[in-house]
Order: sequence, then structure tokens, then C-alpha cells
Amino acid sequence: MTMKVTVIGLGAMGGGMARSLLKCSAISQISGFDLSADLVASFYDDALAAGKAAGMSSPTNPPPNLTLDNFVDESTNVVLLVLVNEAQCQHTCFGGDVNLFSILREDSCVVVSSTVSAAWSKIAAQQFSTKKIQFCDCPISGGAVRAANGELTVMASGEASTLDYLDPLFQAMGKEIHIIPGGVGMGSTVKMVHQLLAGVHIVVAAEALVLAAKAGLDVNQVYEIVKGAAGSSWMFCDRGRRMIDSPDKVMSALAIFIKDLDIVYSESKRLQCPIPLASAALQQFISGSSLGLSRDDDSSVVKVYEALAGVSISQKSASASMSEGDNVGDYWVLPNGTKEQILEVANEERHQLVLSNEYTRVLKVRFPPKDTTWAHRHAEDSLYFFLVEGGLSVVNHVKGSDPICDCMEFGEVRYGTHRSDKPLIHKITNQSDHEMFCIDAEVLKSPPITSPIPLIAEHHTLIKERDRCRVYKLSLMAGESVTVSYPFFYLSIVLRGSRIKTSICSGGHSISWEKVKAMGDEEWCTPAVDVTITNLGEAAYEQFIAEWR
Repeated sequence: MTMKVTVIGLGAMGGGMARSLLKCSAISQISGFDLSADLVASFYDDALAAGKAAGMSSPTNPPPNLTLDNFVDESTNVVLLVLVNEAQCQHTCFGGDVNLFSILREDSCVVVSSTVSAAWSKIAAQQFSTKKIQFCDCPISGGAVRAANGELTVMASGEASTLDYLDPLFQAMGKEIHIIPGGVGMGSTVKMVHQLLAGVHIVVAAEALVLAAKAGLDVNQVYEIVKGAAGSSWMFCDRGRRMIDSPDKVMSALAIFIKDLDIVYSESKRLQCPIPLASAALQQFISGSSLGLSRDDDSSVVKVYEALAGVSISQKSASASMSEGDNVGDYWVLPNGTKEQILEVANEERHQLVLSNEYTRVLKVRFPPKDTTWAHRHAEDSLYFFLVEGGLSVVNHVKGSDPICDCMEFGEVRYGTHRSDKPLIHKITNQSDHEMFCIDAEVLKSPPITSPIPLIAEHHTLIKERDRCRVYKLSLMAGESVTVSYPFFYLSIVLRGSRIKTSICSGGHSISWEKVKAMGDEEWCTPAVDVTITNLGEAAYEQFIAEWR
């Protein structure tokens, strides 16, 4: 028996797990899907070297868009999800126009290794079962290093036949394999109990080390004493060292423990089981988030105690990176007197990096009504595409200015001169009744081929022109078609989606492909000649063509 496997989520954990599966003899092909093209290409290189590459035709020639259906099809046997949270798992499995439920064939298997609630796992398993797709609830523990070495702790639950089928994968990923009886959801329940302990131990480590510093003790000596004594724990040894050393690398973001301990809290409330220590630990992580530490390493929860106690246990100089100013890492003193650390825009948790190359960096910005971003800094000239039908109403709080109300229409495009003028440091509050959805595209560098004059072509309208870019809107009614040449590098952003057929003729040969394009799909494109674009759908199609100059 051989399998074709796709791993969705190639971050610190998922990337390591995918590479450990390359050693599994039961797998003949393995592909890795992520919104980061760099992570996809890097894993393809490793899979190619192992003779198990699937997905892309070459590491330098990815599909036109990094979308799920480029990596999962009816020949896929197993899909392994290693995503950040339950919402991402829900969207991947059942949301959007393209999802696992619509793609996978009968008897294939979905394995969820993300930390999700037991209730979600049970609902997902039931929904997949209506299409005879198997489901395994399979949380893991062990960190990025153990993931890469195939030494994770695996907590799997599901139907016995499904678990037997997946055993070769468990053996490749894990050193300790635990089959949890009781069916789907029980693996996540064990992981919930584990995360209660892990979160409490991190917070207690921070509390103890800051108490030592406040008492005038040598924190390093205290750490070494406790590490070999009865008061130690794995989390104290690992996170305690990070608290003292303050490494720049993020091994696991603080925001993850807010999510995990919230699952613990919700389940304890349902079960009417008191968890006072876990509840207190959750509040300390929330306090860390309020200091702007959400995307920092979870060991940075120690800064909550440091701020309250007025001491630092870090071996680095706290004053060097915690001054008030306008740079990333500086603090912004808000009108109410609170301090918030300024984040680089890609490190603000609502800004998700989806595309990056030498010419642009593209971030998708999503957050719910009444939510507010952390303070963040835009330092590059940027195009902003607003994609909320019905429009947006926000409060924009720019550093150095009073907060102002602002409205954005659906399809509105703005240009910010943050590099040629000055960086933008701000916070945004979504005042609308809709989710905020915006695409931020940084204009980093002029490409080697540019056009001296604007494009003139049917169905294309020039809607914005600046020194470094031009933006056109392509509009095609159902059944309409256009043939056009783009003599420039450009960023494509879909405004209104449809099924699109694209055809290219060259040297007497032609190739064509069809794809369902959805609002917000992004793609970096090179110059092209005689491209025919046809709207095969039943609705109007609109697309932004952002020309780099």
C-alpha cells in the first residue's frame, strides 16, 4: 500500500512533520501547501531530493496561484492539517469555494493535528462521514525540533480502522504514540489537559524567576538550582532559559496559549469543573497580549511580571529596546497613558503575509467588527485594496494625531507614501458590521521590465497612477473575453470572482487552463503577450492589475 499525502501548514511544526514523513515507506508522494510560496518551494526541494515530490512542476515554477486545489485532488489519500487554530481548520475543511470537503474522494482521510476543541472535531468528523471521508483527531506535542526529528508525542483518536490505516504515519512522526479510546474528540481532550499544564508551567516559571530577581538573587543560579531539583518541569527548563536569554527567534507565539487556554476554560465551564490556576494563567497571557506581545515567543509572558515588579531577568539590556519612539520595538504612549510596543506590520497578528519577493510583499488583513489592531508600522510605499461589500467604517488612530473616522468603499484602492514620505504608525478599529478585509501590497523595487506609457486595452480601466505603480480594473461580464498583452510585471488581485479560462499562444502552440478565482486571490505575474482571458462563470468578473513601474 502506498499513499499520496498533502500536509497543509508548513510552519515550524508542520514543516518538520512533513519532512519526517518523507522517511515513511508507505508514502509514495507528498506535497506541502502553505500560503508562503517560499515554504512551499523549500519543502518541494526536500521532497524532490527524497524522490517523493508532488504538487509543483519545479521549485521555481509554482502553480499560477498557491491554492488548495493545486495540492489536493481526487488521488490524494491523506491530508494532514497543521494550522494555527480552529478557524483556519474550519475554513480549510469546509469554507470558501474550494475546500477539502469538496475536493477529496471517498475513503480518503483528513488528519487534524492542530489544537482544536473536541466539539469541533466531532462535528467535522460527522460532516466528512456524509461523504465517506475518514477523520482522525490527532493533536501532537513536542516542539519544532522534535517534529523535524520524528519524535513527537502523538495523541490520536478516531475509528479503529482509520487509526490502523494511519499507523505508518504515526510511526514516522512520533516517538510516543498514544491511541486514545472513545472516538473522535478524545485526542483533543487529552491535548486540552496537556495545554492546561503547559500554560500554567510557563506562567509559574515567569513568576518564580521574577520573584528571584526582585529578591536580589542571581537568576541564572536560581535557574540552575531549580532545573536539577524537585520544583523543576520541562517547561521551566525550556521556557525559563528563553526568559533569561531573550532570544530573537519565536519558537511558539504567545497568542497560541491564549487560544489553547481559552479552549480549556470553555470546556471546563461546560463540564462544571473548576480550573482556578489555568484561569489565572490565561489572564497573564492576555496581559502579555495587551502589551503587544501576541506574536512574540510565549516565554515573553515574563514581561508582564517584569512590568509589574519593576525588574528584568533578561540578560539583554531592557532599556535599549524599550524606549519611547517611532521605530519597531519602541513604545507608543497612548492618550490614556498605556504603553504599546510598535510592531513591524507583518508581525501584527491580523496582517498575514501571503506573498513575498524582491518586488513586493503582500499581506491580507482580516479582523472582526469592533476589533482593534495592535500598534504597527508601515515603512514601505503601499497599495491598499479594500474588499468588503457594503463598505467599511473604521477609526484610524495615527501616532501623533487625534483618532479620525474613515470610510472605504468596496473596491476602493489607496496608495500610501510611507517610504518616500514617512512611515505610518497607527492602530485601526473596525467600526463596521462586517469583517475587515483589506490587501496591503508593498511596492519594494522597480522590476527589470516596465512600460513608459499606460496600458490601453478593452475591458481595462486605469483607476490609479502614481510614480511607482499604476492600477487598472479588468471587468468581464459572463461569457465575455479579452486578449491582452501586459508589457510589465504586475500584481493581480481578484475583486469579484468567477470561473476564468486563461489561454496563451506562443510559437504556434497554445496552452490554456481554467480556474475558479475568488475575491482576494493574489498573484505576482511576469510580462505576458497575447493572453486571452474568458469569463466562463455566470456572474461579472473584476480583477485589479497593479503595474509596477
